[in-house]
Amino acid sequence: MKKTERGCRKVRKEKGDKKRLLLLILAALLLFAIISLFSRNSRLSEAYMQHIYPLFASLFSFLSSIFPFSLYDLFITTALLWLIGMFVRLLLRKIGWKRFLFITGRFALIVIAWFYLGWGVAYFRDDFYARSKVSKAPFDRENLMRLTETIIEMVNQSYVDCSTMDKENIHLEIEKSYATLQETLHLTYPNGKRRMKPMLFEPIYSGMGVSGYFGPFFNEIHVNHFGLPFTYPFTLAHEMSHQFGIAAESDANLYGFAACINSNHPMVRYSGYASVLGYLLRDARRLLPDAYDSLVQSIRPEVVSDLQRNSEHWMSARNSFLSDAQDKIYDAYLKTNQVSSGRDNYSEVVGLLLSFDFVQIINQKD
Repeated sequence: MKKTERGCRKVRKEKGDKKRLLLLILAALLLFAIISLFSRNSRLSEAYMQHIYPLFASLFSFLSSIFPFSLYDLFITTALLWLIGMFVRLLLRKIGWKRFLFITGRFALIVIAWFYLGWGVAYFRDDFYARSKVSKAPFDRENLMRLTETIIEMVNQSYVDCSTMDKENIHLEIEKSYATLQETLHLTYPNGKRRMKPMLFEPIYSGMGVSGYFGPFFNEIHVNHFGLPFTYPFTLAHEMSHQFGIAAESDANLYGFAACINSNHPMVRYSGYASVLGYLLRDARRLLPDAYDSLVQSIRPEVVSDLQRNSEHWMSARNSFLSDAQDKIYDAYLKTNQVSSGRDNYSEVVGLLLSFDFVQIINQKD
């Protein structure tokens, strides 16, 4: 009798396991079908980010703003420890292969769904040109020279000593700037809260050269306080743009630049001009070799000193192993999400600056 009962329980358990596995497979197929649909239809993705994402942004940013620490960092750390624990249990044979694959597969499915439906669909929306109805300007020597000279003139005029900075006030100033630019930048405003969070493992991120990042699971903005003060406003504005649903790093650089130069705060404006100047000079060194030295000589000495100091500052903390690993992982991550240029996407802001009429922002502010 007991053997019969045990046999029945075993049969029921096997049927239950098969049913749960089937449901997991069906859920995975449905999720990947949805992601594929978004990835192939930019209009659908745009509509989702304009009308559905703000609801997620408002909910998650409200919940995360209650806590002074990073829920994203805590979640990633807990998830890694949990996965390590699962592997240990598997090696110690406290759990079977089938059970292990089912539990980890279910967890991965939840995380993927959470990522894409909570923010990741942003990678599939229209590019900046389509969203803003801006024509793409030719990327040639003449246009690059004109743009570089303009930014150098602006950064020279806007230079200010940023050694003493009220970061809370800077945050408020950038928030005001985004509020006034919502129509110009085609942003859904306010799109929830934007509370800046400290990094849980700041020394590790400094070794990787990470100045800031956006935590999509809890809609959190992080800025590395290791960075020099004059770079802080632009880094913050860049990460804030991600919270508005801007995924591409080049677009985030452009939006961060626009928010900075639109501000009435002198340190915020200087940070915007100084931060994009580095990208322009890299392209000028490659495409304008005959004019590069004269361009550099036309830059105010204090600005050159800030840029050189910033480079040396980050190099002093760089860990080659961590930095190279982070570069490769993030490059693969971006390419997986349809950013074909990978990490080089950051530098593509120069092409956007050539096409974007940022002078209108300057004139509007004045």
